[in-house]
Amino acid sequence: MTIQEFAVTGLRCEGCVDTVTDALSSLPTVSSVGVDLDPDGTSTVTVEAEPPVSRDAVQSLLGSKGNFAIVG
Repeated sequence: MTIQEFAVTGLRCEGCVDTVTDALSSLPTVSSVGVDLDPDGTSTVTVEAEPPVSRDAVQSLLGSKGNFAIVG
């Protein structure tokens, strides 16, 4: 398994965490998702997948679920 970390803005509450977790967990290659919430800044989203998911795929999926954006 590959562990990837994404810096994501737009997560403000546990509801956002649930939305992002559910969305990324729906990808067939993803085995786990973790979120370190920073409601006032950039949260860290950790994805374990094999093969790894592309940054573009993650951004597209998150963008379709709310005002979430990968930074950096």
